[in-house]
Amino acid sequence: MADDFDCTAYEPAAREIGALCLIAELGKRSCASLEDCRRVMAAERRRVFSRIQEMAADGDPVGVYLAGEFREPGQILGGEGT
Repeated sequence: MADDFDCTAYEPAAREIGALCLIAELGKRSCASLEDCRRVMAAERRRVFSRIQEMAADGDPVGVYLAGEFREPGQILGGEGT
């Protein structure tokens, strides 16, 4: 099946509760393939990381904390960074 893949933001167990896609409703997918999922999630990680950096630069305590926890986009949302 073409859509038989796990969203890169989730663990495989998420499928059991219907979490197929981070950017779609439960039980639905937005991405047509694993490669598409990887591209979408890489862009989403960069977007979230950028927002964290903006918040930290503005002195927001949550942003400062998150910036300390996530030093690169690949650490966010099931990414491969360390």
